Amino acid sequence: MEFTALFLAITVTMLVAWRGPLPLALSLFALVLIACVATFVHHTTDALTLSF
Repeated sequence: MEFTALFLAITVTMLVAWRGPLPLALSLFALVLIACVATFVHHTTDALTLSF
């Protein structure tokens, strides 16, 4: 679900960058970048329960 939201946010950001004003596009890019990094950190800090 979170990856779908990130994909949609990236899509909206690309559309705004294509047609919208530059400050809005840069702001959306910064927000999407922060969200992507937060998702990455969330998944990399999960403990793996491996049993061999």
